[in-house]
Amino acid sequence: MGQRPGAAGAGGEGGANRLLLSRSERQSLELAEKCKTWVDGCQGVMADYFPRQAFGGVGLVPALSGEGHPRGVPLRTSMLQHEIRFPNKSRIIALAANPDTARGYTGHVLLDEFAFHADAEAIFKAAYRQTTLGYKLKVLSTPNGQEGKFWELAKLLGLDTGVRPRRQPVKASDKWRVASGKKSDSPLATDHLPLSPWSGHWCDVYLAAEEGAPIDIQATRAGCDEETWYQEYCCQFVSQASEWISPELFQSCISSEASTELRVGGQKSKDRGGDFQPSAFDSQLYAGWDIARKRDLSVIWISELVGDVTWTRGVIELSNMATPDQIREARALLSGFSPSADGQDSGVRGYGLNPESRILNPIRRMSVDMSGMGLAIVEQLAREFPDVVEGVQFTAPVKEHLAVLARRRMEEGKVRLPELASARHAFRAVRKSVNAAGQARFDAGHDSEYGHGDHFWAFAFAEAAAESAFAARRRAPSAEGASPVFVGRPRDTELLPLQMETVF
Repeated sequence: MGQRPGAAGAGGEGGANRLLLSRSERQSLELAEKCKTWVDGCQGVMADYFPRQAFGGVGLVPALSGEGHPRGVPLRTSMLQHEIRFPNKSRIIALAANPDTARGYTGHVLLDEFAFHADAEAIFKAAYRQTTLGYKLKVLSTPNGQEGKFWELAKLLGLDTGVRPRRQPVKASDKWRVASGKKSDSPLATDHLPLSPWSGHWCDVYLAAEEGAPIDIQATRAGCDEETWYQEYCCQFVSQASEWISPELFQSCISSEASTELRVGGQKSKDRGGDFQPSAFDSQLYAGWDIARKRDLSVIWISELVGDVTWTRGVIELSNMATPDQIREARALLSGFSPSADGQDSGVRGYGLNPESRILNPIRRMSVDMSGMGLAIVEQLAREFPDVVEGVQFTAPVKEHLAVLARRRMEEGKVRLPELASARHAFRAVRKSVNAAGQARFDAGHDSEYGHGDHFWAFAFAEAAAESAFAARRRAPSAEGASPVFVGRPRDTELLPLQMETVF
């Protein structure tokens, strides 16, 4: 995007500076090197290159971290600039962006990858001021979430939709007037104000390929996840609190052979090409339990591991149930019996085990959320079922691991889910956000009807239990060890530690 001031500008005049501000010193050096390469390729153009020159001697920048420098305490450091000088006294000056460097020179300014600049608001104010006398301000960036100054500029120009504009450059709508950057639907309120001077240009990977960029779109798309593709290649501003499990991904895992009730007896499975489906008598069952008492739902998710695919065999919702009663329900399940003879009397809401069924092959592993009230439940059940019940310390890294594992298995087509409205809602409710330090956070809003993403976390616990068991089969059978996710030792001595996955 580039500003279009009322003045004529100084594009062809001798002595005009062109200031390039990048996110870091390394990036500014790289940009300067590219500029010098372009200058050298212009026939008849001469220029001198002076990299790594001091900018204003020694400056002050905030220290982010480091030995002997507490966070937020100014750290004394030198700032470098990289300069290309032309015979007509014009200069190209590349610097790392901060409010001081933005105010260092008057001339045309380019903010490179502006959406990723620290203190972007202050940098923009300083750069905008320095271009007042007829110079131009250009802002270039890949999208970086739905926040920040670059996001605001994109909204002003209508470039926030992820759809290629019909004509370029685009200009701000008549509804946008220079009034503190606000939008007004009433022309009478702002028609005395001038239109915004900004114009915008938009280029995604498809437009770049059309214009000759050597990009293999299909291969590039196949090598990254959906969020990376849309934001890094398609000019879409992906929300920082993005939906972790999309409706399409959930729907792709739906199977009529998955069930919310644990049934006894085999049946034909269309998903397996007519092969006989193992019954609960000889199945390998794994469970996850996300515990709650009043505000949210307490959910037990039961999965059967067949090969490397998990099939949902039971979903038990314990709504507003006292802790002793929840323990009784779980104890019955772990013992190989139906938790209760009557779902309504027990507090099991709507779904659960068939009251007349008996599970001759009990749960092999149950992973239980031991945060809050879950600690007492885990301690009691672990004494009764020491090789089966495993407590999960629900820390942020473990939460991230569980969320990534669950989505990865869904994307790989190794999950079969039942058609269950409460589960569908809970899966969609989980959001991923990223804080200022770049750390991922997974959470869901509270809902009086559907809970707090409880079905998803119960499912993720069950997936982690089944995944570690399946992974152990592919490794040395004699290896032992405690999982970094679970507290206590696994039921099967051959199970290996479950490796944490914190990137995707």
